[in-house]
Amino acid sequence: MLNLIIVQVDRYLLIRYGWLACCMLLLLLSSSISVNKPKIEYAEAQRAEQTITFLQAGSAIFENQSDMMTVTSSIPVEELAARDDWWKVKSAESSTVAFMLVENMDELSKFLMGTNSNEDIIYSSSYQLASNNTGDSGRIESQAPNGSRFVKWADSKEKAATTFIPEGWSADLQIIRPYKSMTGFVFFARGDENTLVYVFQPFMPLYILPSGSLCETDSICFSSIISAEKVREMSLGNAPIAVSNFKTPEQYFTSEVLPILTRNLNAYTVDSAESVYAPIYGDGNSTDLVPAYDVDYNFNVENKKISGKATVFTRNYTTGDTGIWNGFVVGIESSENNFDKAFQQAAVILLNLQFEEQWLNSERNVLLENANTSQALSVIPELMANSTLDDFYLIIPTAAHQLVTSQNNTMVADYLDKDSGKKLHLPLFPELQYWYLNGDQLVGRDLIRDLMNASSLEPLF
Repeated sequence: MLNLIIVQVDRYLLIRYGWLACCMLLLLLSSSISVNKPKIEYAEAQRAEQTITFLQAGSAIFENQSDMMTVTSSIPVEELAARDDWWKVKSAESSTVAFMLVENMDELSKFLMGTNSNEDIIYSSSYQLASNNTGDSGRIESQAPNGSRFVKWADSKEKAATTFIPEGWSADLQIIRPYKSMTGFVFFARGDENTLVYVFQPFMPLYILPSGSLCETDSICFSSIISAEKVREMSLGNAPIAVSNFKTPEQYFTSEVLPILTRNLNAYTVDSAESVYAPIYGDGNSTDLVPAYDVDYNFNVENKKISGKATVFTRNYTTGDTGIWNGFVVGIESSENNFDKAFQQAAVILLNLQFEEQWLNSERNVLLENANTSQALSVIPELMANSTLDDFYLIIPTAAHQLVTSQNNTMVADYLDKDSGKKLHLPLFPELQYWYLNGDQLVGRDLIRDLMNASSLEPLF
């Protein structure tokens, strides 16, 4: 009679003298059975600080104290130990280790092997089992567990913003100053498979509301464009200004954004779109909602279909009969087959894109000074100066949360980085359920155990 045993997963992290050690193995004991040659089948997953053994099944008899377990590893072994008293280390020579049975036990056995590698590795090992004058051998196949690694990114030009980006990705922030009293930015993050994360804040040009006073004093009326040359003459900046009544996010996307996209992207198609109300996200407990427009789209690049999601906002600021408004676009796109994975990674980038308080305050002071020196367009320069950076606080986190949660009602959890005192907003996907932070490294996994020995990330409930 042959017994079948499914052996539990064992996860272990051994840290010593500053290097990370990987754990290894399992082996199995079953009740007495009568076979000539025990057979063991198992596999293990390896990534940096962990080795997880799984899919183990088989049977074996350990009856004699001469029973041996020998393992040959593809990585030099620095330390080893048997987790159980009934096994002792018999020998250890670089990549080959042996354990000897010293007491007969019918229980699950665990063996630990430590390496000095703290990088992602392709790990393999083979084993030989000698038991009761019979033998068995096999090979352990390695594969990466679910999870993603991120590194801290900081704007190197003006030190204006930070976020976390996946390892191997690139990111760029361009601060734009189209008018002397207005600041905006364009943010891109890029990965493989045509993956792109983008934020246009604002999406140019700026719009001003038509009014009687502007028609009289500056000859600006309905449906007109103030050219860049005219704007320069008024000492306002170097970009044109459009005159238009305020538009909803849907109207803005349809009339202003979509024509640009269809003109520049091959076969750009809107798969679905919906007008929604996004909860304003911030440090307060605001229950206010702002209108937004969620868009699912696709286009072709080099015979490859690209899928994308975007959220569009419009905001206006007025004083008396004078006002300004503009649109903001936040989005994620990647090759169709890679989109789900890219979305999970991009969610971390957008949710944690933060502008430095010191930079914002300094920028605001400059804008207000510039506004006070301009006599053109009535109070519009002052409106620009007072409102442009407010959207940095409001629209960025609100847009990020709206976009992320629009994908299958994705949950977002808040964590406190105790070292910096800042909050991290992190998505909860099936493969990214638990988050660990160690310095500038952020890891999301489906494992509940802290495999990084991290101590600075605290969930906020």
